[in-house]
Amino acid sequence: MNVNELGFLWYLQSSSNMINLLLKYLSETSEDTDLRNILNEIYEYSTYQEQEATQLLSEEGYKDTPFFMEDDIYSSTTKLFSDQLIIEILKHITSNGLRALAVQYVELTDYKVKNFYKKLLNDVIQLDFSLLKLLNDKDLLQNNSFSYKKADERDGKLFKVASTQQRPLNAVELANMFSSLQCNNVGVALCIGFSEVVEDMDTKKFILEGKKLAFYQSASLSDIYRENGIPTTTGLEAHVNKVKESPFSDKLMANLIMFLIPVSISNLQNAVVSSYKKDHIDSLKELIKMVEDYSEKGLKLLIRKNWFNEPPVSNWSHK
Repeated sequence: MNVNELGFLWYLQSSSNMINLLLKYLSETSEDTDLRNILNEIYEYSTYQEQEATQLLSEEGYKDTPFFMEDDIYSSTTKLFSDQLIIEILKHITSNGLRALAVQYVELTDYKVKNFYKKLLNDVIQLDFSLLKLLNDKDLLQNNSFSYKKADERDGKLFKVASTQQRPLNAVELANMFSSLQCNNVGVALCIGFSEVVEDMDTKKFILEGKKLAFYQSASLSDIYRENGIPTTTGLEAHVNKVKESPFSDKLMANLIMFLIPVSISNLQNAVVSSYKKDHIDSLKELIKMVEDYSEKGLKLLIRKNWFNEPPVSNWSHK
């Protein structure tokens, strides 16, 4: 097993271990029958991928105990999130899981591991279709209508550098921003919910800063969409319930927030490389820098609290 297989399987196992606890909690607190059925289905697949990744690593001599345990769920009956917010969280988990699996799949060279990833991709695609049907049935799909014209129909027939810069955003640029907007919308809601129940004051401060950052980024991206005539929907924080006890350990909540950060950066980077409009690129790079600075604070917090699940490291050392 080479470094690609080891690194990707470790990430799959560790992230599944964390997400499975969240999925189990969401299933136990959801009220809608259709939603609960999909949650149970996703939980079943996610549990399978954690177990299979653990087995593949074990066959190569890498054995480790799960970083998160059942006791990281303090209360499985405390309903922190409404069913609508749970659906939005599921959309985020499923879409980004599918994207991560696809990116990792193309780098695999071990037949057994690649075949495992192939099955996972097929399973997650089917789950994505089931979730899409649920969203459609519940009338929760966003309508991102776009009034457009062909580029060669704009004023000025000659191709000029200025004409490519002093223009509205194009369809490719706008499409590649959407995942980032969704990520921050979910991030705002999660940070608000977690900040209400977290006990450790250092972690509370970190999460509140994350709420402020996610809100700023969501507002900035929404403004860009509106400037280009596309309606957006925010306000998921209204679907966070007031509760008296925390359903999660502080360790789990801090790591869930950190789990969103590389997803957020990756989404923004995709938006950057798809654009050739300089002022738009500069705006996105500023947002990326904010997330990177926040990530550094989060890493230091996890290390200080002994909550950091560190991947296997190289035996090689530079002298």
